[in-house]
Amino acid sequence: MKDNKDNKDNKDNNLWITGGVITLVIIVAWIATYYILKDYSNEERGTLGDMYGTVNALFSGLALGGIIFTILLQRKELGYQRQELKATRDEFVIQNKTLRFQRFENTFFNLLSLHHQIIQGIDDDVIQAKPSKRFTPTRDIEYETVSIKQRDVFKEKYKLLKKNISSKKELKLNNAYIQIYSTVQTDFGHYFRNLYRIIKFVHESEFYTIEEIKSKNEEKREDEINSIHSKKNHAEKYKYISMLRAQLSDFELLWIFYNCLSENGVEKFKPLVEQYSILKNLPQGELHDIDILTKYSNSAFRKK
Repeated sequence: MKDNKDNKDNKDNNLWITGGVITLVIIVAWIATYYILKDYSNEERGTLGDMYGTVNALFSGLALGGIIFTILLQRKELGYQRQELKATRDEFVIQNKTLRFQRFENTFFNLLSLHHQIIQGIDDDVIQAKPSKRFTPTRDIEYETVSIKQRDVFKEKYKLLKKNISSKKELKLNNAYIQIYSTVQTDFGHYFRNLYRIIKFVHESEFYTIEEIKSKNEEKREDEINSIHSKKNHAEKYKYISMLRAQLSDFELLWIFYNCLSENGVEKFKPLVEQYSILKNLPQGELHDIDILTKYSNSAFRKK
């Protein structure tokens, strides 16, 4: 850094010295001309001036040529500067995109890790008949309390949910769902809120900006750029939500299916489920009635 500064100072000093020498030469030449021509008459001075008229024209032409040459050099230099600015802008766009993806992935995988922790914390106690080694018709059935954990809770509670919806025809689907959901609301409520938050976070993220799309598609119209922008962002969102979907068990998907038809998820959660095909791997044979699939758009079960 110090050497660069010293070189710059030396160049500045040289420019000042050169400029000073040229100025001094001009002044000396002017003074010398005055003393040389002061004893000449006006006619002699005019004759002498005419002799150097062609020289003056030559220098004027050279000056004009120098100006034109300087303009051409400046134009070329501006072209180089534009190229450098474009390269700098492209590099900035790449760096900005990399940082944006890194920030997104850090948040996404942290939320995904938290979701697994929530599942690991889910448990429930159920009463089951004790298994008997020998069958005795007169033996009274004995029961025991069994603790079930994590994803097994979704499976066990779905049996109750399906039975409640199938048997209580007089109840609306929403009410039948809420009856069973209320028994596991402490754990399942936390689960659904966090799951919705992850999907919404991905949905609201922007992976490619309009400026990035424009820089690579300068010849395209604005509507085409907007279309490319929308498609590329949707493809990235779908990719990350597919990672999340791949980790959902069959019985989690079944609970999500009914949750989004209830008052808990029909307004906000269901549109996202349809947009990103969350129910693509739904075990449809486990539904209480296959005709209920019509309550969803086809996009919920397959990619658009």
